[in-house]
Amino acid sequence: MGNEAPSRNPAGPRTRRAGAHPTAVRVTLLGRFAVCVDGVDVHLPPAAPRLVALAALHHAPISRPRLAELLWPHLEGPVGIASLRSTLSRLRAAQSHLLAPGPGDIAIGLDVTVDVWEREALAARVSNDREAAVHETFAEHPFVELLPGWHDEWVMFERDRLREITIHAIEAQATALAEIRSFARAIPTIYAAMRLDPLRESAVRTLIEIHLAEGNRAQAARCYLTFRDRLRATLQIEPSDELGGLILPLLQRVR
Repeated sequence: MGNEAPSRNPAGPRTRRAGAHPTAVRVTLLGRFAVCVDGVDVHLPPAAPRLVALAALHHAPISRPRLAELLWPHLEGPVGIASLRSTLSRLRAAQSHLLAPGPGDIAIGLDVTVDVWEREALAARVSNDREAAVHETFAEHPFVELLPGWHDEWVMFERDRLREITIHAIEAQATALAEIRSFARAIPTIYAAMRLDPLRESAVRTLIEIHLAEGNRAQAARCYLTFRDRLRATLQIEPSDELGGLILPLLQRVR
């Protein structure tokens, strides 16, 4: 399983002085797995990257039995707990600041920053604050996949969740931009959502509404017909009546 990305330092990994107290610890989960301590990427013991990643994806402590079940689903309960205990021991010996173990649970360290949390916070601001949606450049940043190459079920669940949060934020941003008639920004913004999910009807609806607001009825109709054909070819279903209601009256007038 691809749990660690290869070092990007051509001179080889740098190391920190043993026992030094870190002032900045960052966990990267988008695009690759990495732990950076005081500006230096560090390597972790075997199995530790998955433990750190799982803890970093949660904002609350996770019970030890649940961690063992997620990380070692093929092992029986006591064996999984033993594997967790062994991994935690090796990790604490190497980087004791990364996790905050409790008597029955484990959380990410209090002073650790996580890139996914920052992405979630920005998505929440854009989704819930119209001013942020208008002024942030959220949709302009390329979407970076969570832990590419990892195939654990919990990773795939979190990957889908983060993608959904991202698309919702992009749709909110496009809608906010359209409301102030900033169509030149709204259109590429909503296309960013459609690239992430070409079958997402809410994104197509937003794009059609933008074209109609601009007076581009032909372009709106083309968008609808293209989406309808894509749905038919991929899922053998039709667009909703609500979406059709935006365009079908225009097409019927032509006939």
